[in-house]
Amino acid sequence: MKYFLPFSSPSKDRKEPFTKESERAAIFCLAELERAKGRGVLLKQSIETLAFITEVFYPFWLTSLGKVNFFFDGLSTTSQKFSYHRLPDIQGFLDNMKKTSKTRQAYTTFLSDNLNYFNIPSSQKTETISGLMTDHEILGDLKSYLTEAKPKKESPPNVVTISPTIDESSIISTMEELQDQKSKLTKDVDVLYSTMRVLEETTQSFLKLIRNEIRKTREEFKQQIEEQDSSISKLMDEIREEYGEQVTEYSRDAEDELVILQQEKIKLEKTENQLIREVEQSEAEIKTSAINKDRGSEQRWREKKDDLKSQLSEINAELKQVNKKIEDVKDEKNRKIFELKSERDAKIKEVRKDLMEVESSRDAKIQIYEDEMEKLEELTSNMISKMDKLAKNREKTLNEFNELGIRRFRDGPILIYIPFYLAAFQSSSGTRYATFAPSMVNTIGLSVKLKGALRKPKVKQLLQSRSQEMTSFLNKFPSLMNRTVVFNREMNEACSRANTLSKDSLGSIRIGLENLKEEGWLSEKEYESLIQELP
Repeated sequence: MKYFLPFSSPSKDRKEPFTKESERAAIFCLAELERAKGRGVLLKQSIETLAFITEVFYPFWLTSLGKVNFFFDGLSTTSQKFSYHRLPDIQGFLDNMKKTSKTRQAYTTFLSDNLNYFNIPSSQKTETISGLMTDHEILGDLKSYLTEAKPKKESPPNVVTISPTIDESSIISTMEELQDQKSKLTKDVDVLYSTMRVLEETTQSFLKLIRNEIRKTREEFKQQIEEQDSSISKLMDEIREEYGEQVTEYSRDAEDELVILQQEKIKLEKTENQLIREVEQSEAEIKTSAINKDRGSEQRWREKKDDLKSQLSEINAELKQVNKKIEDVKDEKNRKIFELKSERDAKIKEVRKDLMEVESSRDAKIQIYEDEMEKLEELTSNMISKMDKLAKNREKTLNEFNELGIRRFRDGPILIYIPFYLAAFQSSSGTRYATFAPSMVNTIGLSVKLKGALRKPKVKQLLQSRSQEMTSFLNKFPSLMNRTVVFNREMNEACSRANTLSKDSLGSIRIGLENLKEEGWLSEKEYESLIQELP
């Protein structure tokens, strides 16, 4: 079954029907506007004649795969390259890991040797998918356009239906290859995540064994440590008690000496304060005697003041000596206590020497196990991280694969034909081609009437391209014709046979021109001119 799409569809504002006669007449009008008529002053154009205007149906394939629809250019003028990174041999990695998992030492060495095994490779594999269309703009337009498709067993009459160069068996074969490729990509993701789980489980099993070894080591040394700790505990208490008594005794003697010195210091400070007051009183009496001009009294007070200052100086010297003695006693006390504590600690250390050796032996063994655990965890984490990046990269590739098409809306494969009109202009310079892509039919509006008032052809506004992307695609058809002589000749022969300008079809074009005139798209003068141009 083939599906044929209409060339013209009414716009949302148009209520009037648009017949096939009107459609062909509109294309004839546009072709006439396109045709060179020999005008020009400096560079005069060659006069062109319309060789044919033919409705051509271009083939497309719609296929489905999973939740995605793919579109293929039936003439395979396009292709899409799909690239993805190659993966290392995962099964080989698993087999080797299984062989080396008998001991944790061999397993750790295996991980260390293969740390870079899952680095994202620089090399890529590229698949070329012939005919695949991936421009989402045109794919979306095709999806919308397909709602107007009508199934037919045979091609419409008086048109050129291009046979696809990609037949249904080729499409099915391509889709099977794409399905295989997608399945492989999906399997790659599953295998990577499965390998990560196996790797994590294997590492955890070895970590559990190491933890058991640590527990056994602690238990092995526990009794030995407890026995030694019990034997030296009493001796250590005796040492602490002995030195505690020495510290207490010495501290008491030092405190007694400090009390005596403090008492002496207090007496000296009081004497010092008393002398200071007496000096101040002498100074006051000297000032009073001077005011009273009592020279004898002033002299006596000055002598007393000098004597007091002499006593004060002696007291200050004694006070400094006492303060120094106090500091010396304190320093000596601290030094002696420090020496006693050092002696105590040295004896305790000597007593605990054998115990410390046992504890050190235990801690050294445990540290070896802990270092082994840390290395194993680090190697596993690094490798899983790299595998995760590969898996994410594969998932990204899968998303890119799905983005080659659009969300599935229809089953496939089905062959779809999209119409366009092909006009051939002949001149002394050769043959030139123009294409007219599927369009929406407008209605006479204010903007169209204004352009008519400006003497611009209103008929140019009649047909509006329904898809700029589709128009751009179909505009490449003349270039496709010129690629091979055989295809060019076949198209020209077929288009000449289905020419809408043939005698059998001229009547329908005249009817269409009349319809366009009545609707207001053509003026009387334009209508008469176009009638004259008909063969």
